[in-house]
Amino acid sequence: MDENIIINILKKEMVPGFGVTEPASIALSTAKAYEAIGGEIKNIEVITDPGLFKNAFSCTVPGTKEFGNEMAALLGAIGGDASFGLESLRKIKEKDVKKAKTMVDKINIELKSETEGLYVEAIVTTNNGVGRTIIRYKHDNIILVEKNDKVLYQKEDPLNRNNELSRKTVNSKKITGMKLDEIMHFVNTVNYKKIEFLLESIKMNKKLSEKGLEGLGIGLGKLILESCDENNYELYAESLTCSAIDARVSGAALPAMTITGSGNHGIITTLPLLAIKEKKNLNNEILARSIALSYIINIYIKEYSGKLSAFCGCAVAAGTGASAGICYLLGGGLKEIENTIKNMASNITGMICTGGNSACSLKANTGVKAAFLSAKMAIKNIVIPNKCGIVSDSIETTMKNIGRIAYPGMIETDKEILNIMIECSK
Repeated sequence: MDENIIINILKKEMVPGFGVTEPASIALSTAKAYEAIGGEIKNIEVITDPGLFKNAFSCTVPGTKEFGNEMAALLGAIGGDASFGLESLRKIKEKDVKKAKTMVDKINIELKSETEGLYVEAIVTTNNGVGRTIIRYKHDNIILVEKNDKVLYQKEDPLNRNNELSRKTVNSKKITGMKLDEIMHFVNTVNYKKIEFLLESIKMNKKLSEKGLEGLGIGLGKLILESCDENNYELYAESLTCSAIDARVSGAALPAMTITGSGNHGIITTLPLLAIKEKKNLNNEILARSIALSYIINIYIKEYSGKLSAFCGCAVAAGTGASAGICYLLGGGLKEIENTIKNMASNITGMICTGGNSACSLKANTGVKAAFLSAKMAIKNIVIPNKCGIVSDSIETTMKNIGRIAYPGMIETDKEILNIMIECSK
């Protein structure tokens, strides 16, 4: 495959996100709908798919101490700036939060249960009329903007079943059409200067990690660091990763570099690799190549599991990407990386997602631990054999099988998780 196509896919998937991307997506939708109509807000209606609703349900809205779908929607309309995309709330002020608290009776959130893939629809009614926005497939992919039923902007829904793209974009279909050896050829031979931009994610995510070490969230990253000696890159990787997620899910006013629509995915696919690079004094080029591998494997699995699902994509999909990158940095080649992925598929596939909240850092820690274990096993030629569980003769089919566990495998599980979360919140 043309390496420029792969590079463009990576560039499009790398998007700065302010806070967890699900409340950020809701905020973007209401910010854009309000931008279309303006005026004094009378009421706001937001319709989302169950997965997005679940992920934002108990998540802190960035830059505030508030949480949940309702506050994200209100703050997007009151003080959001849609021109910043998933960072639309980055200029929110305390007065906006106070105003939002007085308007909780003006917001209504509904579920669109029978939709496929990510869906957010915002309807903002003001004294000027009605502004409406729809986001599909990706957290920042606005496909419709209306003002009083007049279309201001529209593009084709990428998940329309009459559209040949179906569940995948053209770019993503090309990723899943690649063999692992093709992926490795790209990683090993692409000109470093063409992928140097991947290091931007390191700078952004490391700042979140440093913020998390102040003790934000449950403080897991800080706790791990206390028992980490100078040369222990595994514990250091866990600390970097968990502290960044601690900061992110607790509403730290800093962006993460997302991948496949998730900041947590972006953190897990990069910071464990940075830990090895720093402790082993490796150069930036090999770090960038390992990130490329980590990102591509994550993208591959997410194309089958879906952007949002019942399993923890951070630990499973991003963790598997990280495991491949870890193996690469530890000297593994094609065979070892293939075996690393098999080991990951046999370990934590199926871990459930209960939305974006404090528990994310615990699950991320499990994913990072599994990633290092899988890579070290593979380096020592220890691997789960083919035809054991979901491990296929084909590594590409094995990655597809990881995704299949989530979609369609855990569709009913996802519904029950959401039901339980709603019950627990009462």
